Amino acid sequence: MTRKLRVLALQRESLVAPGVPSLSVAARVTEVLDYLQAEGRVEYTSISENDPAANNGVAWADVLMLSKHASVAARDLIVRARQLGKRVVYDLDDWIFSFPRYSGGQLANDKSRLILDILSQCHVVTVANQRLQQKVAHLVPDTHLVPNGMWVEKYAPQGLPAWSEVADSKRIVFTNADFLKMEKSKELLLTALQVFFIRHPAFVLDFYGDPFPEIVSLPFLHFTNRMPYEQYVGALISGRYRLSITPLGADEDPEAAEFNACKNPFKFLNYGTAGVPGIYSASPIYTGCITDLDTGVLVDNTLQDWISALDRLAFDSALRQTIRTQAFEDIHTHHHIRCSARKLLDCAI
Repeated sequence: MTRKLRVLALQRESLVAPGVPSLSVAARVTEVLDYLQAEGRVEYTSISENDPAANNGVAWADVLMLSKHASVAARDLIVRARQLGKRVVYDLDDWIFSFPRYSGGQLANDKSRLILDILSQCHVVTVANQRLQQKVAHLVPDTHLVPNGMWVEKYAPQGLPAWSEVADSKRIVFTNADFLKMEKSKELLLTALQVFFIRHPAFVLDFYGDPFPEIVSLPFLHFTNRMPYEQYVGALISGRYRLSITPLGADEDPEAAEFNACKNPFKFLNYGTAGVPGIYSASPIYTGCITDLDTGVLVDNTLQDWISALDRLAFDSALRQTIRTQAFEDIHTHHHIRCSARKLLDCAI
């Protein structure tokens, strides 16, 4: 019988929150490999780039997969993989060659030269979206598009999470890695949140992610540090959230616009799979995949838009149900992990 393809997924810490595991590796690589392994297509293991066992992992594997790695340790493992005749696949889901002012990674991640050296030694470079593919073309002309996807059945085996909306549920969810991804409109968002929660003190805001400086100004916010990807998606489902918020700088932040446009709408995919209707900034990554008042609520980053959207979605149960149903169906139909898995496997062979 033909042996399954062996893959080593190299782990790393976050580029913007040192000391914590990368979410991109989980969402873009190991989740897809879990799906392929369940399908009987691959056998894989996952090891940190700084673990001495990674050398043995490279020797065992047919393919080494990386995601936004930018370390000497990763480069050395790539060199070893090539010496052993292994295939090397590197995935990009962000513009990592520079960071905007709002990012905690701005000062710590001036590693463009090292990243380019790493990319030059990889057999295949995959990218998460067309905008990123276009922007990176002058650095890496030949890339392969691997779309983002959700393993819907893993988290919602019975279809759209069956819990009926709890009448007294007053929980709103907010997820954010790094600092708040806004510059000019950040204070407007914070003011909108303060206005809403002062008007409606029974509501709480559950936050998952990295602490940010303004967190002390939001006494209604319940903080939970970032957690493993699978656990996080499960928490979204078990939390039975009334709605979610996803702020992101748009046209009002011209210096960060290109960086933000290369990001990915994983929050929409996560919330939609979990059955949580969401409010999203009308930034290109969300206007490109969300239909306003159908699969989500899109808002300009103004004080009035955020206040109005919060009030409307919090108290319009019919709109919430429409968005919950339509977003789940859209993700199952157009953003399923099967497409990501097929594309990534093609690159690995």
